[in-house]
Order: sequence, then C-alpha cells, then structure tokens
Amino acid sequence: MKIAIQFGAGNIGRGFIADLLKRSGYKIVFVEANKELVDALNKKGEYPLKLFQKDGTIRDLVIDNFLALSPSEEEEIAKYITQGEIIFTAVGVKNLSDIAMPLSYGLKKRFYENPYPINIFICENLRSAPELLKNEILKYLSQEEKNFLESNVGFVLTSVARMVAGSGKRYGFEDPLSIVAEEYNVLPFNLQAIKGSMPQIFGLKSSENFELEIDKKLFVHNLGHSVLAYFGYIKGYKFIHESIRDKEVRKIFDGVIEEVSQSLFLKYKTIDKREYQEYIADLIERFENQLLMDPISRVGRDPIRKLGPYDRIIGGAKFCLSQGIFPENIAFTCSCALLYNHPEDEEARDLQEKIKRFGIEYILKEICELSLEEDFTKKIIYYYQELKREIREGIL
Repeated sequence: MKIAIQFGAGNIGRGFIADLLKRSGYKIVFVEANKELVDALNKKGEYPLKLFQKDGTIRDLVIDNFLALSPSEEEEIAKYITQGEIIFTAVGVKNLSDIAMPLSYGLKKRFYENPYPINIFICENLRSAPELLKNEILKYLSQEEKNFLESNVGFVLTSVARMVAGSGKRYGFEDPLSIVAEEYNVLPFNLQAIKGSMPQIFGLKSSENFELEIDKKLFVHNLGHSVLAYFGYIKGYKFIHESIRDKEVRKIFDGVIEEVSQSLFLKYKTIDKREYQEYIADLIERFENQLLMDPISRVGRDPIRKLGPYDRIIGGAKFCLSQGIFPENIAFTCSCALLYNHPEDEEARDLQEKIKRFGIEYILKEICELSLEEDFTKKIIYYYQELKREIREGIL
C-alpha cells in the first residue's frame, strides 16, 4: 500500500492534505503533537470532512485508512518514513524546528535501509520554510547522511489556498473530529525542488514559475483576506462573507487587489491576464461563500506575525513600491491591522500593549521594519489616527 506521512493533523493536515491523499489511495500517517487528538483519531479510525461548494451545496466525505502518532514515537515514525512515498508538513512555521528531530531520525533510517528519493511537501506560509526545515534537520545528520539529504530529499514549497474554517462544532455537527472546508482542490508546488520521480496525487499542480504562485498567494489571497478581516473587524463583522459585502470594505479590498495586480503585471511580463482575472473572480466568489462562515477571528489572528516585514501586508506594500506603485489601500489595511484588538487573540492583546507602552511608531519601526521617513509609513500613521478618531466619535 502507498504510504504518505503528514506532519500536523490540524486544519490543513486533516482538512486539505488528507483529502487529497485519501482520493489518491494513500494510507495516511499523521504525526501530531496534540496527544488528545492523536488518541481520538486512533480510537475513531475516521472523521467527517464537509466541503462547502460555491453553488451552495455540501459534499460529505469520510477520511479513513490512517494512523496517528505522537512526535515522541520516533521508531514508528521512522518506519513509515523509510517505507513512504511522500511527506507533508502543515504544523505552522514556528513549529518546524519541533519536527526536525523525528524527521531526521526517519531520513537516517531511510538512508540505510531504503535510500530512494523522497520529497517533503511544505505547506507553510513562508517563502524560506524549505531552507528553515532543511537546516534544522541537517543539525542531526552525519556528513554521509547530509550527502544523502542533498541528493535524494526534496524540500518542496507549496501554496495552500483551500480555506479550512476548522471544527464542525460551531456548525452544529456533533463529531468533535469533523472538519469544515471549502471545495478547492488545487495545491501548486515548486517543480524545480523535486528529487526523483513525483507520485501521482490528486490536486497537486506543478509550477515552473513558482515565485509567481507565491506572490499571488501572499499578496492577492492572503493580503486580500487581511483587508476583509481587519477592516471587517473594525466595522463589527464576525465572518468574512459579511465583510466583503460591505461597500466601504469592498472598496478598499478592490483597491488593494488593483495595486497588487498592477505590480504583478509589471514584474511578470508574460502573465496570462485572462487567466489571472479568472483567478481573481474565483477568489472573490470563494470569499463570498456564506456557507463556510469563515470567522474573522481565524483570518485575523496573530497580527504581529502578519505585520512582519516580509509577510502579506508590509511585504505586499514593498512589492508594490518595488514596481513603482504606491500602495495607498495597503497603507489603510495596515492601519486596520494595527487596531486589531480581538480579546481572545493573545498576539492581538500583545500588539495593543506594545502600542500603549511604546507608541505606533515603535511598531512600524521595530516590527514592520519601516523607516519613519517614508511616505508609505507616514500614510499608515495618518490612516491610523483617522480611524481611531472615527471609532472614538462613533463614525465606525
């Protein structure tokens, strides 16, 4: 039987990757840090996946033929890495170092017992995630094992675009293992990073110009999502589909998409504009899917990370500026993110505490890594002050 190892049994692991692997006839080995989740998955042996489609219908799937392991079960994990055809990670960038030890142990065992190429598909929102994970694994290898890694292990970045809303409990589904997601089955990956032959897996789409795929995901999908989350939160909405229907929010959203699109066309001269416009139309239709009930709190969480110098907001602005486009609407979006104070978001609380103690200029300089002399930075400060005034006066 074909075996695939999936590090991370959270939203993306269970709600997207496992779906593609199940459809492709793989036995799935989850490696998950949450022991309660591991035990629940093994006890039940299956879980429901509900896919909300754009036409308003729901597709019910059952994911089975899997095993769940804890990271401490290194011998078992190594056994499956030795036998497996492909590995996926969806653990979050900050947790990549935590899986390096069991991964390295498994790759060592593969080197000595079954030294055929294998690819690790990295489903994390960071361009440098492949290098980050590889460098962490290298710490545990001998020189001979490092040579094997260099020649036979592919660290393949992907661009995850399926929106997974999470547990089905808030939708009224009784099974605590249930996952709710949209019906979107395309997973682009960096073809140039592949080592050896590529297993046939439903939904995987190779891309020779993967930089374009990453720019689209980060600066169109993720940045567009951020507009809807942060401005939508200020306007009092709870779900993404509510936010995108607000005229003021939609105006900023469209402005951001226009700024990024102009920049993409300038950078990528051969981009198929018709195909790109179809991509935008499809993305908007997906954001409008009210069945998904995608919470603004999910999309907006971890604002400090998302205000980082290379992430969606500041990274998107720098991308536009590099192409000679002034990101007016992205500046407004940044000011909205700086006002995000969701009480249940630890990072949002931390952000507001930092602003209270050190001021907005500190955040822009130390976290966003912007110069206070730049026009873009000054525009963020202007919009931030205006939004605070409108909130204080009850205009928003």
